[in-house]
Amino acid sequence: MIRVVIIDDHAVVRMGLKYVLGVKRDEFEFAGEWPGGEGAVDFVKRTDPDVVLLDIRMPDRDGLAVLKDIRAARPAQKVIMLTTSDADNDIYTALKLGAKGYLLKDRDATEITKALNTVMQGGKFVPPAVMEQFRRRQMTPDLTPRELEVMTHLKDGRTNEAIADRMGVTKDAVKLHLKNIFNKLDVNDRVSAVREAITRGFMR
Repeated sequence: MIRVVIIDDHAVVRMGLKYVLGVKRDEFEFAGEWPGGEGAVDFVKRTDPDVVLLDIRMPDRDGLAVLKDIRAARPAQKVIMLTTSDADNDIYTALKLGAKGYLLKDRDATEITKALNTVMQGGKFVPPAVMEQFRRRQMTPDLTPRELEVMTHLKDGRTNEAIADRMGVTKDAVKLHLKNIFNKLDVNDRVSAVREAITRGFMR
């Protein structure tokens, strides 16, 4: 019997997952649910599950931060991310932090139960498309803090001059940052850079 807890801020999602586990009650035991990131680590400690189903996008505390703390408190804890986020950086971060599985919420019950069984048996469950995104992100250099700051201003539609004023640097420095950003993201213009940075999860 595999003991499973669910950490997700959407009641409807938690209800659906509980139904999936209930249908397979000969294989799975629903050990509890928690409606957000705050307090989730203590909840996992109390319930002592075999596997945690963990969301990423939660308003009170990001699921990736929760994952990091769970792994610090319980290094052997098996965690599967079940989320709407297919951003490259979220996938990359989750797997680097030790998540044993990564599933999008549009997956059916069969895939969810297969993931639980695979992880419980010591394997990893990462669909091929998700693994391809992980590999692509591995080959993408990180944006520096300064480059991320430039991207934030770029997303807000500011000109190079306005960005320079906000950051207290010269326009030439901003142009250099943009050149480096374009190279890292393999794009040729500002709009594409913003779109690609969001797609890859560098910003939201």
